[in-house]
Amino acid sequence: MEQVIVLIGAGSIGQAIARRVGAGKQILIADLRKENAEAAAKTLYDAGFRVTASVVDVSNR
Repeated sequence: MEQVIVLIGAGSIGQAIARRVGAGKQILIADLRKENAEAAAKTLYDAGFRVTASVVDVSNR
């Protein structure tokens, strides 16, 4: 079974946490703005992490 880290929001604090605990895990970056999620995903991908970006509105069920 693969372990997944879900990061809600693509800010720098979340990215720092993902770097700290994301080694060897799949990281899902979820943000309201597609551009933010994709930029954070690219940054982490370029650093060697397995990462996927998704648009998510956590205020809407």
